[in-house]
Amino acid sequence: MNILMNEKISEPPAAGIKVNPGADCRWPASEVYSGISFCDAVRSATEGDGKAVTLDSGSISVCRWSKVVLGFNEPDPALDLKVQHNLLFGTESILIAPISMFDAECPPDTVLIRTTPAKIKKIIKLAGESSLAGEHADDLGKSALAVLSKSGNSIEKTRVELVNGALARLNSLEQWRDFTKWIFKHQLTTYVFDLLLDKYLANMSMCRNSTVIPFLSGKLNVSYFCTGGIAWGMNSPEHLACGMPHDIYARIAPQIADSYYK
Repeated sequence: MNILMNEKISEPPAAGIKVNPGADCRWPASEVYSGISFCDAVRSATEGDGKAVTLDSGSISVCRWSKVVLGFNEPDPALDLKVQHNLLFGTESILIAPISMFDAECPPDTVLIRTTPAKIKKIIKLAGESSLAGEHADDLGKSALAVLSKSGNSIEKTRVELVNGALARLNSLEQWRDFTKWIFKHQLTTYVFDLLLDKYLANMSMCRNSTVIPFLSGKLNVSYFCTGGIAWGMNSPEHLACGMPHDIYARIAPQIADSYYK
């Protein structure tokens, strides 16, 4: 029996992400993304009827962190120490599309899901403890796994949830959205603003925590959203991001209601 039967878990749908898709496979026809950030690209790919988008080294115009995390830019030792987990420099392209657009014989590397904590707990149970990126569980900047297991710091959890809620309310203002684009377009202001929010938010929630950590570790990870995840990814503060390698997704997908992934 599907434990999530008749539950529409995620809106928008789960996204499949493929690093350097080769010419030897049939990938979804895509358009080249040009915009703010990786989280905005995921939003673009999964909103409405969905579409496939491809990122290259010139696609991201604002978020400097995601360009380093995804291997499009080399890390700057003075500014990118906190990145820690990133694809090696030299990534040529990244394909993002709703999971339903991928051919079964040409799956994505990782699957990214955004939904409620209660429903992510069910996914974690299906995946099993051995499939979790537990080495990051105690670092709320990288993982919400400890919070979901009730072993995390409840004060940190409350603080992050309050800040995320405030950011979501600010995000309804066009002036705030313009401000975030401006401040993160410049290295110095990015660094200063990031230091101010570092203790109150997750960071690199969709690019590093939910895509690259699962890609590099082969494990499932869960994250609160960062500033960009809310401001540019337009994610609900009531949701978390959950990323996993495709093989874990494929193993648990038959036990999850089909409506989840549509």
